[in-house]
Amino acid sequence: MPTVTEAVEALVQATVDLPDSEMGRTWVWREYDDEGLRFSLLMAQHELRDLAVRLAALRPATPTQAQRILGQYHHAYRDLTGALAGVLNEDLDRVPREGEWPLREVLRHMLGADHGFLGVIRFELSPERPRDAKDAEERMSLWRDEHGYRGPAALEGDVAAVRNALYEIHRRVLRELDDLTDADLERNAMFWDGPKPIRFRMHRFEAHMIQHTVQVDKTLVWIDRAPTEAKRLVRVLYRDLAAVEMLSSSSFGQKERDEVAKTIGDRAADIGTI
Repeated sequence: MPTVTEAVEALVQATVDLPDSEMGRTWVWREYDDEGLRFSLLMAQHELRDLAVRLAALRPATPTQAQRILGQYHHAYRDLTGALAGVLNEDLDRVPREGEWPLREVLRHMLGADHGFLGVIRFELSPERPRDAKDAEERMSLWRDEHGYRGPAALEGDVAAVRNALYEIHRRVLRELDDLTDADLERNAMFWDGPKPIRFRMHRFEAHMIQHTVQVDKTLVWIDRAPTEAKRLVRVLYRDLAAVEMLSSSSFGQKERDEVAKTIGDRAADIGTI
């Protein structure tokens, strides 16, 4: 049985490269027989939205403030995933226009920011942090190097490698900040902009990612890779997958997740044979 994420990825692979002319191809779901192939993606979005509602109702504990903030950040991450869907290896290094970064450089910058934001928060909460503010400021840079809170100086590899690098730091953020308490959020963490509450630092993950996802969007237009209808629908699908993923747990809702995963997975397999 695939997971919901695996099923969505299979559906994306089956549809993301389809041209607009193919989206009207016959595809039937019960009484809906005139919407075309696009309706396969719209139905998947419908199913994900409903699954998120049902899982939220089954969740045994209310999420903490930190978990809610991480959920917002995860939504932004999945939107970026959608923006990058269908990007080719050669697209990464195409110069969009004079003075503008190619995609690889935009994504390297985003990786560096996530490492930096996470390092600043973890340093503030670390028992290794000197209590004296001046000593802490002097120690922080070296501490980040020692504990791996630096983004890559260069982002190498193909699209799969780049996506994996984004995934790894994103997963690390979710894992390392999941258990922060409300009191932790009010502690100040020092960075280049002075002391700011950890609550502010955590929201910066999402805000910075949104800022540069817009840059990704502009860059794709500049290199003549503007999204097709399929890519636009895939992006919506990824965004709605985010809420389901943040409700993933072995303690509730497995039956509901399995049902939706099978439905979407079977649909992806069917489209592959059309």
